[in-house]
Amino acid sequence: MQMGKVEDYSWRGSSIHVSFNKNKDLGRSDNAIQWSKPQLLLTKPGRVLWYPALQPMNASEAIANKNTCLKLGKKVRLFVKDSEANEYSSEYVIEFEK
Repeated sequence: MQMGKVEDYSWRGSSIHVSFNKNKDLGRSDNAIQWSKPQLLLTKPGRVLWYPALQPMNASEAIANKNTCLKLGKKVRLFVKDSEANEYSSEYVIEFEK
């Protein structure tokens, strides 16, 4: 799960965090509340960052594995709306390790 940290009025914040839940079935028992402590993923001081989203790469391996926003794979792109650029874009590739 990605989230923006709100630091000011009107949902203003300059950092994006990520939290993980290792359970495959979030509907079982208390799995849905077993998220890790948020970790800093990106910060741009003085900017306002909104709507973070991780999306699969547009690579043959990701396509063959049928990766989606719910099944990402190891390497992904981070999309975020930056108020200064006033657009939703991706400048970052993230690679996850277990």
